This record gives sequence, structure tokens and C-alpha cells, in this order.
Amino acid sequence: MAGDPAARRVAGRPAVRLPAFPWDSLASFGDKARAHPYGLVDLSVGTPVDPVPEAAMRALAGAANAPGYPATAGTPELREAAAGYLARRLGVIVDPGAVLPVIGTKELVASLPGQLGLGPGDRVWIPTPAYPTYEVGALLARCEPVLGPTDGVSLVWLNSPSNPTGRVLTVDEMRAVVAWARDRGVIVASDECYIELGWEARPVSILHPDVCGGSHQNLLAVHSLSKRSNLAGYRAGFVTGDPTLVRGLLELRKHAGLIMPEPVQAAMAAVLADDMHVSDQRARYANRRAVLGAALAVAGFTIEHSEAGLYLWATRGEDAWSTVDALASVGVLVSPGAFYGEAGRRYVRVALTALDAQIATVPERMAMLPPVSAGRPGDGQPALGRPGAVGGPGLAGPPSGAHRVGPAGPTVSTVPPSIPPGVMQPGGMPSGPLSPGPLPPGSPYPGTYPPVPGASQRAPDGHPSRPASGPIGQPGPIGQPGPIGQPGPIGQPGQPGPGGVPPGRPGLVPPAATGGMPVVRPGQTGGHPLPQTGGHPLAQTGGHPLDPSTGEWRRDQVSWEGERAPGAARVTTEPPDIR
Repeated sequence: MAGDPAARRVAGRPAVRLPAFPWDSLASFGDKARAHPYGLVDLSVGTPVDPVPEAAMRALAGAANAPGYPATAGTPELREAAAGYLARRLGVIVDPGAVLPVIGTKELVASLPGQLGLGPGDRVWIPTPAYPTYEVGALLARCEPVLGPTDGVSLVWLNSPSNPTGRVLTVDEMRAVVAWARDRGVIVASDECYIELGWEARPVSILHPDVCGGSHQNLLAVHSLSKRSNLAGYRAGFVTGDPTLVRGLLELRKHAGLIMPEPVQAAMAAVLADDMHVSDQRARYANRRAVLGAALAVAGFTIEHSEAGLYLWATRGEDAWSTVDALASVGVLVSPGAFYGEAGRRYVRVALTALDAQIATVPERMAMLPPVSAGRPGDGQPALGRPGAVGGPGLAGPPSGAHRVGPAGPTVSTVPPSIPPGVMQPGGMPSGPLSPGPLPPGSPYPGTYPPVPGASQRAPDGHPSRPASGPIGQPGPIGQPGPIGQPGPIGQPGQPGPGGVPPGRPGLVPPAATGGMPVVRPGQTGGHPLPQTGGHPLAQTGGHPLDPSTGEWRRDQVSWEGERAPGAARVTTEPPDIR
């Protein structure tokens, strides 16, 4: 397991042995990045930087006079809003009584094994590479974390889209895990906090009938509002699924006083009923993703998986700590893949969470990046041999789909799996294609995107609204890469500002010229070379249809005064000005 454990003794008894907190080891690299003349661009943590939605702030203020204890189970309004969101956006039907608010989903991930009554002798199958808290939660309950299917497993964690890799599990892969667990009476918990951020693949909930056959027995889905709604500071999430499991969690949480404050419950209900702010936030992340992906490509990085989520999983073939040090030397801070397990030791995780004006400086910084090193800075050790590509949650041996990008544009490869679909290997995942293909006839998620020249005509998402339920359809193969063309120039050098750019270096992109950063529109290839992946460009914003000839919002396709699915709240948000 990751990290060097440190143990204390309490009352003569060994305390729980936990890994060191990973991000503490980034402090010196943060100092180095902060000393750069252009300042720090912190891409090491997926913490939101964009404004909290107005709907959340209004609801929070309106519920501020809350002198009494709130309900642990959540208000009826919150539970109904969560059930409506799941039906409208994900095609999942749950009873509102099977929704339980949690005080941020990290709290639940770290305590779920204990709250389910697991303990010594139980094993928890965790993803790899993965967010460290799955392992920590198992250790806090004195369970044994394992990296694949084995005897004694009582709980399986899935994470799709994955943190850190951005890999999306297919319907077949998820169905195989559910079948394996049901044959053994094992609980499966799916962390779905990035499910709204599909780019080249559409993530699917474990509670969707195509995965679970319509039965939620022994299944839990965990949802966060930190990423989709910028509510990380509110600590707002929920768990749903098997009503029996949810009732057991509720009883324990009543005793423990694990209660979400009522004003936060009101804010949570408001944003779960509003889809428009999610589409706006997706557009922001899509533009940042395009700029960062292009900058990394020009600097010689390979971006693997990353078809969904809030991160780019990148390598330039050296030890992760050497890459962290090189990027810190140009003022960019990222997380080393070693934080997420052995399989990540030659990768870095690059978050999309920095202000637009900061991200606009990254292409220039990449031009100053030192060459590839041989090992971790200061340890004198050569870089280790490159591990094989590792994909899905806790599961070795998935197909190694990779976005390979270079100055002349990317190519996309999907290596056929070496095992038949649905076959489980020790520590492995049933094979399958990496991302969905064309939607089947009669799909309940019709595309809302106009044609984009040079890109597949498959709509990557059904935003802004989806019908309440219906099958998603079987995943299909990734389309062949279309013609990309030559990348455009990075831009003319700007003028140094007061106290600004050192003489002789290219100027920064003036934030005032673009409202903060260069906006990347679907299909655009000039200004920044845009990595494209054959299905649709990284820059495609997802959520609002755009006119391909002008890049403008197409009001004839979206009713801004309230296009709604049955039972959805009325939407009055105006389209944002992204020009």
C-alpha cells in the first residue's frame, strides 16, 4: 500500500497504521513553483476555483434562520431533488427515501467500511491507481485492502470516471463486477463524483438498469456536489442505492451525529434541481482541458485515458517526482502518480482547477520546461522500468487506450483486450472497449450537438436535459481519428506589463483580451494546437449546442426560459457569454 505508515500506541495498544498524508510531501515543490517569476499555477488538487452557483447561495441565505437540529435523513425537498436529478441526468430511478445526505463524500469514503460493520478479517477491494482514501477507509476499520478479487472480500469500491486516470468503465465491465459480487453476497460501492464530466466517453452509474438489471440490492452509489456545482466548501454529497443498506447507514449516523446543516441541505436541493449551471461549468473545464492538453502535447507528454473527469493523466517517460520537479521549475505544481499507487510512479495528475488567466500562461511555461531526467530529484536513483498500462478501479489488465499527442496532432489507439469480455482475472477487470460508440436507434439521450467539421457526429452527452429513464445502450468502439491538420501558432508575443515578463521571453496572453483566457471553440485548431481524439475535439464544451460556423449559442435549439424534463425545476438562467 502507498506511503510510509507511522504508528502510535494508545493505552498500550497499536493505533491504526495509516500512510503519510501524500500532499504534505509536495510542500517544497510548491515553494519552488511559487518562486517562478510568473508565479504559481497550482494544478495539484482538484479543488474548485469558480464561483458557487447563485441558486446555492440564495438557498443557503434563505435557510440561514435554522436554530434547531437538522434531520440526519435530510429534508424531503433534498431527497426528492436528488432522486429527480438521478432520473433526469443519469437514467437511474431511486425512491427518495433511499437517499441519505453526507457531509462531503470523502467523509463517507473514509468511514464506509466501518459504518457497514466491517472489521478485522474483512477485505476491501480498492481501485488502482486510485484516490488514497479508499485504502485509508479500509485501514481505519482494520480491514485489509486488496487490489483484486480474492477470498474474504466484503466490499468492492469502483470509481468511474477514475481519479486519477479519467478512465471510464464500460457497462460490460461494471456488470461483470456486480455479477461477481452478487454471487458472493459482497457489497459494491461506486464513487461517482465525476460522472457529469464525460468527454470522450459517457460514464454510467452502477444503479443504471443496464448495469444492475433494475435491482439495487447490495449496491451503493456515492455522489458529490463538489465538482459539478463548486460546493467543495459546503461539504455536500449523498449516498443512495439499496434501501436496506441506506437505512442501516442512517441509523448509525443518527447515533454518531453525522448531520448535514439545514442551510447546506437547502443549497444542495437547489443545485440538484438546476442543470444549467452544470453545463456552464462543463464548458469552463472543457476549455481549460483543451489548453492544458495542447500545452502538454507540445512539451512531449503522452496523455493516457483521461476520457472523463477533472484531470489529465500524463507521462513523459520518467519518474513522476522528476516530472513534478521539472514542472515546478516553470511554476506549475502537479501531483505525482505515486500518490495513487505503484502503477502511477511514472505519471503525473494534472488538474483542470486553476483560474483561466493562470491556465492561459501554461503553454508559454511549457516552452521553458527542462528536458527529461533519469530519476527523482536528489535521490540519485535511476528511473524505474515503465509499468504496463493499468486501467479500471483496482483492476489490473484493462485495455490500454491512450491519447498519444505530439506537435503534429494526436493519434488514438485502442489495444484489443487479451481476455474475452466478461472474464475476470486475479486483480483484473473484465475486458471491453474504452468508450461508448454511436447511440442505438431510439436512445433516450438524443444528441443536441450540431455537426462539427472533422469530428464524429456522435453526441458525447445528452445535456441540457434527459428523459427520466431508459437504457443507455451498449458501448461501442472508439471512432477512427479524423484529419487534424497542422497546429496553429501559439500566438504573438505580448507586451511585458509592470514588473512583468523578463526581457527576451514571449509575453503572456493578456487576460483582458479574452476575458481571462483564450476561448477554444469546437473544431478550432489555430492559436493553440488542439489534441483531438477522433470522436469529438477536447474543446467541445458539452451541455449547450453551438453553431459550428460561428461558435455562438444556438437559441433555436435550447429554450433558455425553461426547457425541462418532466418534474424538473424551471430554469431561468441566461446563456453565459463565453466570447
